[in-house]
Amino acid sequence: MTTVSSAPVQPLLLPAPSPRAHTSSALPRNARRDHSIPSSSSLILHKTMRGEFSQSFQLFRELLASGWTPDEFALGSLLKASSTLSDCCLGEQLHAKSIRAGLASERGVRTSLVAMYSANGLLGEARHVFDEVPLAEEVDVPTWNSVISAYAFHGYYDECLLLFGAMLGAAQLTPTDATYAIVISACSASKEVRIGKAIHAMIQKYQMLDEIKMHNSLISMYAKWGHLEEAQKVFEAMAARDVVSWNAIISGLEQHGECENALAFLRRLAGLKPPPVVQPNRITFLSALSAIATISGLKLGKEVHARLIRSNLDGETSTGNSLITMYGKCGEVATGRLTFERLPSRDVISWNSMLSGYAQNSQLGSCYELFKAMQLSGSRPDFRTMTILLCAMSPGSVSSSSCRLGREIHGYLVRRAAVKSLPVSVYNGIVTMYFKCDRVGDAEKVFKGMSERDSHTWNSMIDGCLTNERCRDATMLFVEMHTQGFQPDHSTFSIILTVCSRLVSVELGKQLHASAVKQCLHASSPLTFSLSVNNALVSMYSKCGSIDDAAQVFGRMPKRDVFSWTAMITGFAHHGMAYRSLESFEAMKADGIRPNAVTFLGLLSACAHAGLVEEGTHYFNLMSKESDAEPSIEHYACLVDLFGRSGQFEKAEATIEIATSHLGLEGVSCLWLWKVLLGACHARKQLELGIRVGRRILEVDPDDETTHVLLSNIYAAFGLWKDALEVRRLMREKGLKKEAGCSWVEIGNRKHVFVAADGFHENRKEIYEKLEELDEKCRDIGYVPMTDHVRHDVDEAQKEAVLRYHSERLAVSFALLHTGKRKGGAIRVIKNLRVCEDCHRWMKFVSEVEGMEIILRDSRRFHSFRKGKCSCGDYW
Repeated sequence: MTTVSSAPVQPLLLPAPSPRAHTSSALPRNARRDHSIPSSSSLILHKTMRGEFSQSFQLFRELLASGWTPDEFALGSLLKASSTLSDCCLGEQLHAKSIRAGLASERGVRTSLVAMYSANGLLGEARHVFDEVPLAEEVDVPTWNSVISAYAFHGYYDECLLLFGAMLGAAQLTPTDATYAIVISACSASKEVRIGKAIHAMIQKYQMLDEIKMHNSLISMYAKWGHLEEAQKVFEAMAARDVVSWNAIISGLEQHGECENALAFLRRLAGLKPPPVVQPNRITFLSALSAIATISGLKLGKEVHARLIRSNLDGETSTGNSLITMYGKCGEVATGRLTFERLPSRDVISWNSMLSGYAQNSQLGSCYELFKAMQLSGSRPDFRTMTILLCAMSPGSVSSSSCRLGREIHGYLVRRAAVKSLPVSVYNGIVTMYFKCDRVGDAEKVFKGMSERDSHTWNSMIDGCLTNERCRDATMLFVEMHTQGFQPDHSTFSIILTVCSRLVSVELGKQLHASAVKQCLHASSPLTFSLSVNNALVSMYSKCGSIDDAAQVFGRMPKRDVFSWTAMITGFAHHGMAYRSLESFEAMKADGIRPNAVTFLGLLSACAHAGLVEEGTHYFNLMSKESDAEPSIEHYACLVDLFGRSGQFEKAEATIEIATSHLGLEGVSCLWLWKVLLGACHARKQLELGIRVGRRILEVDPDDETTHVLLSNIYAAFGLWKDALEVRRLMREKGLKKEAGCSWVEIGNRKHVFVAADGFHENRKEIYEKLEELDEKCRDIGYVPMTDHVRHDVDEAQKEAVLRYHSERLAVSFALLHTGKRKGGAIRVIKNLRVCEDCHRWMKFVSEVEGMEIILRDSRRFHSFRKGKCSCGDYW
């Protein structure tokens, strides 16, 4: 226990043994002559109110030594002082003194005793003081408030609410504003919705209460529960509001992700006419800056910064830190650094905010330089600082030096702190750092050595496996997380659903969807079906070929953001449903959602897959007007593909030249665009242009295998076998190999992989028999092999044999053997290369003769074959 400075613990309240101690006493002269005048108590009260606790206790001892008898006011004020000092020994002595003086039952002393014992963690002693009130004597409201507050302060919310019920049952007692404020806080923390709403009804009934104060408490309560509509109803019903009212609704909305809505309230407060009596304060701006940072609203952020300057609040450390964070998340790191440099006083949060800004914008060099400056300034880094540095590296920008620095930080932490004392968040940062450095073994070693883990630890491990293409390990970790009793949160489900997308495993995705739904319904689960989980589900279903399921999830979402719409637009695009992509885009704009660069990439992809030249050109030109993003190389590649595959090669070439100039591309950096054009030349059988583009690519990158293969195929398509063979000879001399085509299908949680003319599968006999059966059925209804697509100089029979045993046909035959004709079922096949035109045509016939839907995902897109037709409309 801490004691009052400059005074011994025992005997703290007794007179000093020597009368000389009073020669320079602070005791007033008239107090020595008359030991009962009230001015002595007033002086003690005055000193305690000013925070002069040592002087007040010194004066108290001297008054006692002079024979003065304390009253309830002096004892009450000193008990409050001992609560502030958290000195239980001192409080107990005051309690004893009050008993001897016969003042322990006085209201002021009693409430102060309850508060003192509560402040020292002695809740049982506080309750004992409360229970000592004689039954004949009615307990007053302040005493009830003190004991109810004590239980609420220590987290005993049920007992707090029971005491409130007992208080209501007491005769002639009316709860005050303070009572309701305490109980509302308890309901808020304990999530007692039913009781909270009942208290709301009671407040509406008793009109004598302070309306603004009570409504502010109710807004905070509903906001903490996430009942944002109720919070807004209370706010709108208020006849008068103060700044706390506005802060409660703005911060409540911001903390639950309703950032746009929170900022709408801020604009409403700032735009009240005539100028409002209520002015935003520091708390208002802190909540606003947090919301702005979340939505990257740079323009509004600068307006708030200007308002802070006018209000002389920009120099405060807390607001400065929030400004730095906002600028970092909006990509304006230089402005954030300027704000940082202008701060009159910096704390460790200031340094961490600036470090985080550099880390988020992949400016690792600046991040590490600032860390050195932090050490030189004498500011001591905390664990948060180290976590920022560890997580600063992004997989695409990790160098050997940054990985070495990461290991040095790991060593520094081990040396400076006992390993067991390191927070879990730091360990999580170390795990993330090793994964980003491709040191998977080190990450696993740290993970296995952790004595304590949280959900973020598991998320880091699962996400690390995903980043390092170890999707099966990621799923096993998710299972292990469950078995060890950790409940997945929304981040866990978002990551593991992305793993399903990468595995193209719709069955696993459906199991996870069901698990997420069950967990949301569980009373003790922290998971809520957040936007991120819904967005991940839409993306997973569309990437696994179940576009109808994706649309169903999307349709049921209570709220959508730009990522929701973009996932749906892109999903429709990859499934050949171009017009549904365009319709979704228009619906998105009507919903007031501003598209981003990825949205337009999905739109352009949809147009390219469907040959919608006019629409694609329109959306490309609209991009700079409808979003803040500028066209990137990916957008130009879609435009080149759109023009090329529709036969407008001059426009395609012109687009490459514009992109090269606009983006400052040269050499290898612009080869991707020329490769896109070469692919279009191959699809549209453009010999001369194809040769010219192919040679241009090989001049810059002579070892590009894809270009060699496409050139060889272009020559072969025109019967130029000598030239085709020459290209293949060059490939052999250079050691270049064409990527082997393979297809796979998942049956019973097992992936079955096939290559062309596969002779190694355990069921090969049955597969080939089924393939012959399918081939015969297809021929009966009009299928004729397109032998002109075989790029080999062999006879017709050999060409038919080459086509017949392509890997995707073997996969379909195997799947049909094991699934039969399940009603409403579908076969899902994945191929690593673009499906050939003959196999595409064969799939249409098989879907008709077997009455089954076949969903094929090749390297470019999805093809859904139903009743003899494909979703791509034979344009791909």
